[in-house]
Amino acid sequence: MAKNYRLVPTVLDGAWDAFVGTSPDASVFIAANYLAHTGCRLGLYRCYNVDEPRAVVAVVESPDGTSATLDDLVIYSGICFGTPTSGQSRAQRISERHEIASFIVGALVDRYETIEFALAPSIDDVRPFLWHNYGQDAGRFSVDVRYTSYLSIADFAGAERLEDIEAYRQATGARRQEIRYARRDGVVTEEFHNVAIFIDFYRRTMERQGETVALSALDRMATLVDALLGNGLARMFSSRTVDGRLGSVAVYAFDTFRAYYLFGANDPALRNTHTGTAILWDSFVTLAAKGVAEVDLEGVNSPHRGWFKLSFGGNLRPYYQVALKHQRHSSANASR
Repeated sequence: MAKNYRLVPTVLDGAWDAFVGTSPDASVFIAANYLAHTGCRLGLYRCYNVDEPRAVVAVVESPDGTSATLDDLVIYSGICFGTPTSGQSRAQRISERHEIASFIVGALVDRYETIEFALAPSIDDVRPFLWHNYGQDAGRFSVDVRYTSYLSIADFAGAERLEDIEAYRQATGARRQEIRYARRDGVVTEEFHNVAIFIDFYRRTMERQGETVALSALDRMATLVDALLGNGLARMFSSRTVDGRLGSVAVYAFDTFRAYYLFGANDPALRNTHTGTAILWDSFVTLAAKGVAEVDLEGVNSPHRGWFKLSFGGNLRPYYQVALKHQRHSSANASR
C-alpha cells in the first residue's frame, strides 16, 4: 500500500501517553506528565500514514516558536515510533522507521529555522538526518554521538551478599570499596520528600564545581520534581551519616521500562562520608524491590560524571544529538 504520511500538531493528553506507553522508543522524558511540567514551549505532533498514527514527535521550541532547541530538562526527545505493524519482518521494520523518520525530518525542516534535539538510545538509525540534502554543501544535519549508562538492577532484590549482585562484580574496585565503607560506617538511605532541601543541595553542588545555576533554572527544576513526586512518577531518596547528618539527595523518574536517575546533589561539607555512593547504591536496592529492573543513569558526557556513573558497573549506551543550522542563519549561529 502506498504511504501517505502527514504530520499534525497535537497536545499532551491520554492518547499521547497511550501511544508513547507502547512505543519501543518510550522514555519518561517524552511522557505527557513530564513534558507538561518542564516549563518549556513545546512543539508536539502526530505522524499518520493516512489515518493510522505511526509516530509522535516532541521538540522544545524557542520562545518565538521558530526553532527547535535543546533543553537541560528534556534529555531525549524528537521522534517516538509506534509499535511495528503485525507480521513485519526485521527488514520491513527498519524500512518503515526509515521512511517515517525521513518524512518527519523534511516536515520539521519546513517548520523550523534551526533544529536541535537528542534522540532516545533505542533509535540507532540516523540515516534520515545524515542523508537530508545529501551531496549538498548547505542545509545538512550534524549528528553527534552522546552516551549514557544502563545498569541492570533486577538481581539487587533479595541478594544476600554484595558478591551476588552482577553490578557489584562489574563495578570498579574504588566503587566497591565505597559501597563497603558506606555500610561499615552506618550510612542510612531512605525515601525523602523535601524539594527545597534538594534544590539547595543542587545549587551548592554546582557552585562547588564552578557553575552558577540561574534562579529561573532552579525554579523550573523544583516545579518539575514536585510535580513528578505528586503524580507518582518520581521518587526522592536521601542518605545520612550514622549521626543523622544529611549528605546526599537523589531523584529518579519512572516509566514502564526503567527508572531514570534525574538529579543528584550532595552537601559539599560531607563529601568524604560515602553518602554520594550510598545514595545511588542503596536506592537501587529499594527500586529493585519495587520491581524496577533497569536504571538509565542519564548521561556520561563529561569526564568526571562519566567516570562516576560508569564505576557502578553499567553498560555504555550511545544516543544521537542532531542539529541543523540553516545557511541563511549561519553568521548569527556562529556567535552563540
